[in-house]
This record gives sequence, structure tokens and C-alpha cells, in this order.
Amino acid sequence: MNLEVFGKDVTPSKMLKNRLENKLSKLEKRLGQNLLVRVRLNTVPPKRVSCGIHFQGPGHEYNAESVSDDMIKAADEAVEKIQRQVQKMQHRPESHRKADATIRRGPEDDEV
Repeated sequence: MNLEVFGKDVTPSKMLKNRLENKLSKLEKRLGQNLLVRVRLNTVPPKRVSCGIHFQGPGHEYNAESVSDDMIKAADEAVEKIQRQVQKMQHRPESHRKADATIRRGPEDDEV
């Protein structure tokens, strides 16, 4: 996994980088691809920290942003949002399938 952690007015700690890499490596295993993940840290007045995560997976782009008083808490919340997006994307094709639906004949054609 290629992880880029950068901050504007904030310097990310080594512990935060290791924590993010550990949590995001689970997503990399789930997606089965070498990912380039960008994590952006900013300060938000008054004394809050914003964490944004962005990466592109197979066929979909994932973005999450979280704001909190603590840098680690903001990063954890953003990772949780990304995990929900990945889970939703992986289960979407199964949930939208219709029984006996093809290009020429769909389930609504049976009513006639």
C-alpha cells in the first residue's frame, strides 16, 4: 500500500501513520489491489482537526472526511466511513439483481 499522509498547519505523527496504514491495509486486502491512499489533515477553527481520505479502487472512487477535536479520532472516523463505503460497494451488485432478468426479457415481461 502506498500511503501519503500530509497536513496543512498539522504535522502527522509516526503513530498516526502506522495506525492508518494498519487499518487501511485491511481494505487493501479486501479490494485485492495495491492502492494509493491520500490522507489530508487540516486545522479547522476553533482548534479542531479535519481528516480527509481519498483513494480510487476498482471501478469506484472513495472519499471520506471527518472533523474532531482529536487528530486520531478524526482519522478513525474517516476510516470507518471508508470501510462502510467499501462494504456497500461490494454488496451492491448482489442486492440489485432480479430473478430471471436478462437483456431481452425482464421480470415485468412475465405479467403480459
